[in-house]
Amino acid sequence: MVSMKGKHLLGVKAMLATALLGLAVMGQAAESVDDYYRDAQSYLAKGDTKAAVIQLKNGLQADPSHVASRLLLGQAYLRLADGGAAEKEFGRAGELGATAEQWLPGLGRALALQQNFAALLERVGVDASMRPEVQADVLALRGDAYLATGQINEAVQAYDEALTKDTTNANARLGKARVLVAQKRLDQARTELDGLIQSHPDLAEARIVRGELARQAGQLDLAGTDFAKAIELEPNNLRGYLGHSLVSIARKQPDAALKDVAEIRQRFGQLPFANYVHALAAFQKRDLDQAAEQLQLALRAMPTHLQSQLLYGVVSYAKGDYQIADEYLGRVASSLPTDPAVAKLLGATRLKLKAAERAVQALQPAADAHPQDAQLLALLGNAYLQAGDNTKGSEYMAKAVELDPDQALLRTQLALGRLAGGDTSGAISELESAVELGQDLVQADVLLVLSYLNKGELDKALQAAGHLQQRMPDSPIPYNLTGLAYLANKDFAKADAEFVTALEKDPNFVVALMNRARLALVANRPEAAVEHYEAVLAKLPKHVGAMLGLATLAQQRGDVEAMESWLSRAHDANPQALQPILLLAELRLRQGAPLKAMNLLSDLPEGDADQPAALRLKGMAQLQGGEFANAVHTLNRLVEKQPQYLEGWFQLARAQAAAGDLGAARASFRRATALDKGNKLPLVWAGLGELELRAKDHAAALAVAQEMQTRFPGNAMAFEIEAAAQQGLGDRDKALDALAQAVRAESNTRRVNLYARALAASGKTDQATQVLRTWLEQQPDDVTSWTTLGMLQQQAGQDAEAIAAYEKVLALAPDNAVILNNAAWLYQQKGDSRGLELAKRAYEAAPERPEIVDTYGWILLQRGKKAEGLTVLQQALVAAPRNPEIALHVAEGLHLNGRDGEARPLLQRVIADNRGSRWQEQAQALLNKLN
Repeated sequence: MVSMKGKHLLGVKAMLATALLGLAVMGQAAESVDDYYRDAQSYLAKGDTKAAVIQLKNGLQADPSHVASRLLLGQAYLRLADGGAAEKEFGRAGELGATAEQWLPGLGRALALQQNFAALLERVGVDASMRPEVQADVLALRGDAYLATGQINEAVQAYDEALTKDTTNANARLGKARVLVAQKRLDQARTELDGLIQSHPDLAEARIVRGELARQAGQLDLAGTDFAKAIELEPNNLRGYLGHSLVSIARKQPDAALKDVAEIRQRFGQLPFANYVHALAAFQKRDLDQAAEQLQLALRAMPTHLQSQLLYGVVSYAKGDYQIADEYLGRVASSLPTDPAVAKLLGATRLKLKAAERAVQALQPAADAHPQDAQLLALLGNAYLQAGDNTKGSEYMAKAVELDPDQALLRTQLALGRLAGGDTSGAISELESAVELGQDLVQADVLLVLSYLNKGELDKALQAAGHLQQRMPDSPIPYNLTGLAYLANKDFAKADAEFVTALEKDPNFVVALMNRARLALVANRPEAAVEHYEAVLAKLPKHVGAMLGLATLAQQRGDVEAMESWLSRAHDANPQALQPILLLAELRLRQGAPLKAMNLLSDLPEGDADQPAALRLKGMAQLQGGEFANAVHTLNRLVEKQPQYLEGWFQLARAQAAAGDLGAARASFRRATALDKGNKLPLVWAGLGELELRAKDHAAALAVAQEMQTRFPGNAMAFEIEAAAQQGLGDRDKALDALAQAVRAESNTRRVNLYARALAASGKTDQATQVLRTWLEQQPDDVTSWTTLGMLQQQAGQDAEAIAAYEKVLALAPDNAVILNNAAWLYQQKGDSRGLELAKRAYEAAPERPEIVDTYGWILLQRGKKAEGLTVLQQALVAAPRNPEIALHVAEGLHLNGRDGEARPLLQRVIADNRGSRWQEQAQALLNKLN
């Protein structure tokens, strides 16, 4: 038997053993948390992040307060893109006493991963205890948050501050590259990223940003390489896989994209964006059921994801599920009301559903924003036809064919480029596929007739219009089209009969009325055209075409006021219509009012403002208004859009020359001359020649002039440029010969006067006056030439002849102050009392011109009106205080008025200022007289 004592001792031993075992277990736990930590580090080094997480969790079960494990677990969750779990671990580490440097940067990354940028900016800041390089990391994170919330200036400030802490901080440099991307400065961004990757080749995020830039630019090989390298550097970088999958989609490699999707799911689980990419690949493979299934999964998790909604609408349309397509495309259109691809799909869907008015609602905003999209206008025209609006339907159909004659060949597919972008990846898919839009027979036939008309195939147009009449006997449209065919064939009677029939079918079909007006214009019956335009306005008071037609008729009869009135009315009634704005702006430019033109053009919506016609007028208005740098910018955009547009290059050259960039102007002029293949525009060559003259390269200017004379024989501008070049080269005789040839080629006031003055400057005054007299025999009312003749004669001392010429000028232009002044001087020299009268008239006409005021004062003085004359002369001296002639006249006036003390210092100043001149001699003589 075992005694109770033994039993007691055994119990004590057991208790002791149990206690010792407990101590041993506690000792093992204390050791194992470090073991778990080391194991996790090893797994992370191998890239097995999930295994590392398991080990760290095991360790933290044993010791929840192990700070190092909390921090490493936070980092592991960041690798797995689990921002919420990472936030929790870094926050707990901070509570357990981790330093700010240890946990705050990780918390910032966790919040950024969750796109919780407001919390990041509130909770994560620079701590003074951090090392400078860590402070730089935190500042770069704050810069990212600012950038993500659209606070560009604050982002730049944060990145710059980070780089002051650590000039090599890659995240700050990457942030600045992202700023450049946000500002659409893509070339600079690419350069910055190239440099960053060169200095930090292992920075996966830089590879991803550059890869995305390359993908959007269509550089798919470079993009694919960058995304693949990012994955190699960080095997758990989700954005790397997403970018790579979208590159595969863009390459039309759906199977490769699906491999990326499988990898994403293996590493990160079931992510909704992976469903979206899967759907893109399935759609590209035309597996519509699979695409729809994946999109349903994606939309359950992210119901507001615009790209998934759009793709689901596309897939539903392609499957014939038009109600579903209408629902989802309608959601997208509410966010993108003017996107042409969305509008076309939604419009086509609603036409399939026989909801024509709702189709118009979908298509109209996009058509207003994209007036050059022929396919969009054709769909809108069809929608209006189905809605019963024959007028608008016909107008939009006609515009569509005018923009693209091949539209009638029934291009029934809508290409889908840049179909959708993922919010997760921040990328836009380059899916290139197509959706059958479909067309009914009416739309097809109408477009076909219009296309034949546009191409001038009138017999085919008549035949197709005849078939349309049989199919639509009660519609005005086929009769209107038949009328257009007859009109093009100049069979006016038959054309008008068809238009009348169209109006009988639908009295409100104003398209036929507009065509009757057009017919009247072609037949040279403007009164009938006015009548038809007014009939249109009686039905539709805001009709742009009718008002513009009336404006054109007013211009043709020279009634500028009526033309301006109709243009203004058209603009006021239709403030968004482009054509009235362009015509009014052009009129303002012709009137020399560039600011008014700019005001008209500045309110254009973006789509219209970027039209070549609008850019041309805006650039010309800026040039005319002295905004040379802005003009260069605008006209550069014009030639980028239309590189073969000769006038665009010519106007750009003018703007560059005005801005002082003669090298760029020369290149643009050369581009314009190269485009003038038919030698039809000597003005372009003249611009180049004048540029060389301005640059004082007289030899180059002479070469241009000689080239012009070869291309444009007998052109007066070519001889003028030659004259200026020869003058610059010092050959006055050749310059005069060239001017003589210019006058013979084309005489006008400016050219004749230029030649006469050049002759006089060469000492050939008699020949100069003879040139002017010969010209004046043909143009007896030419004020400019009479003025030049009088001045040349006065300079030659032919006073009587000069007076006769001046009297001719004053008979034609009685208030010409200069001629009044010159004639007054000559009359006074003859002692003719008319000198004082003319001088007074000149003074009253131009009291601001000191030389004219001086003449009047001097004549008053000489006529004995000493005090009055002196007062007027002093007026002239105030306006021109350093003019020696006026100063001498004032000194003489002071002397005659007994004020010699005031005259002396004035004369001494004239002497000091004009040493060695006749003014010094005259002043000295008067001063001697005073002494």
